[in-house]
Parts: sequence; C-alpha cells; structure tokens
Amino acid sequence: MNRLKKLATGAVAGALAAAMTLTSFAANITYTKQGSVTNYIKTDSYKGYENFPCWIWYQGYCYYYDQNGNYLTNTTTPDGYTVDELGRWTVNGNPIHNGAGNYKMHTEDYNGKSDDEIWSLMKEKLIPVYQDAIVGWDYDGPDADGKQIHIDQYSYGYGADIIWTDKDTSTYGGYGETGIEHNDQRFGTFVTAWIGNYWSDIERKYNNAIDKAYYANKVDIKEKTIKAAIGDKIGTELFNYIKQHADKTIPDAEWNPNNEPDGIIPSKLDFSAWQNRKTDYGKTFSVEVTGEVINIKVYK
Repeated sequence: MNRLKKLATGAVAGALAAAMTLTSFAANITYTKQGSVTNYIKTDSYKGYENFPCWIWYQGYCYYYDQNGNYLTNTTTPDGYTVDELGRWTVNGNPIHNGAGNYKMHTEDYNGKSDDEIWSLMKEKLIPVYQDAIVGWDYDGPDADGKQIHIDQYSYGYGADIIWTDKDTSTYGGYGETGIEHNDQRFGTFVTAWIGNYWSDIERKYNNAIDKAYYANKVDIKEKTIKAAIGDKIGTELFNYIKQHADKTIPDAEWNPNNEPDGIIPSKLDFSAWQNRKTDYGKTFSVEVTGEVINIKVYK
C-alpha cells in the first residue's frame, strides 16, 4: 500500500500499519552551499517509476488510482482494500475520513523545553513527514533561457538549522516548496516556516497518478508544518483559515491568464488578524506574505 495511506488515524491506522510498506530506493547525496555549510538531500522513493498505482487522499477521503490514473469504484483494490461507489476507501462498509484540519503533531512535547530542545523536536516531527512526501517528476528540457537542463527532484533536504521538502537540484537553486528555518538573525526569529502555494485542487489538471498524488499530498504536509511551528491548537485555526480559501476553485482569470489551477493564493488572504499572536508554547508569531509564499515568523 502506498505511504499516503499512513495518513489514516486512530485504530484504523494501527490495524493497517503492518501493510503499509513500499520498497525504498532512497539514497542520500550531499552538497555544499552558502559557504561552508553542508546540507543533505534525500531522494524520494518514487524516482525511476512511471505512473504506478497509488492511494491518494483528496478532500478527506482516500481513493485508489490505477496505472492509468483512474480511480476504482465499487470493488476490492489489487492490494485488498474495499472502495465504495464513489471510490472512497471503506472499512466494514464505512468510508474513512482523515479529518484534515484535526491532525495532531503533539506539540505539548514542547512544554518546559529550551529553545534548542524545541527546535530539535520540531525537526524530529517533520523529517518523517517530508521524507514520505511525494515529489514531482525529474525534468529534462529547456530552462527560462532556452538552455537544455536536467532537474533532479528530491523529497527533502536538511541542515543543522533548516529542513525543507520538495527540493529540486537545478540551476535555479533555492530551498523547497515548504520548510522551516531556525534562528534567522536578520529578523530575530526563533523559527520561520514557509508555506508554498501548491494545494490539492491543482490535481484536477492532471490525469496521471503520480502528479495527482503529488498535489493531493500537499494539504497534509502544510498542515503538519504549520502545527509543528506554532502548536496544534493555534495551528489548527491558522490551517483552517488557509484551507477554506485554498479549497475553492478561483476563476483562472483572477489568478493566472495561462489557465493554471489556483492552489493557495496568499495575496488574496487577509492576515491582519494573524499579527503578534501567541504560539501554544508561549512565543509571539506573525504571518506575512512574500510573493505568493506564506511566512510564519516565530520570534525569540
């Protein structure tokens, strides 16, 4: 069963844990950037595959997509699970909902800890989330200047004070689509989490299983990043505020004249009520938008 199925919660997750394995071809590479700081990138487990079957969580329910990117209905899937007439994964005839917006990162673990201990816990909580993420295809083709390039896609990268997911090693450089950084002296922050604008609604553009899974997986990654940064309680409020906007299909003419799907459009969100708020563990944070990226800055 695909790793995305691990998003199931409670007793169902425990019962299925033994079945949730996928042969991994992951490997580490290292590279140096920003002077002498060495960062590590881990490959995703899907590299080298083409359009293989997978489970996808979408709008709270889990669907089995076959090798052609079509979801199955009213049947038993090849790996032995049942889906109903709408294609939703069922247990004893009942569709299973993953409760997006209610996931717990157990940030009560931060209570009574030092800043360094809290950062270590944040990183510990997010590494498995990022490691199991689905990333996009490798790319061979022209860059913005027409030069032929190859881009390797990796599931996550990390350094002593940073971790991110959805990283490409290409001429563009930079960090991944979502991530978190510790102790940025420029802004006096304890941590800064950045949330890119990919969202599950973008999957409607694609008809292959990997791309659909890639976008559908974004909601889970962003929810867990937000909550790891500011806490389960206040993180739920912020995630749900973003989610109610991101779930909408905004007319493309208002966003992108090239007819791209919308995802999150941070510039359309009002974060004025999200200034100088308190994390669950007592620090002050504010939410800002840079370009179309949401930045959650938790101050020292």
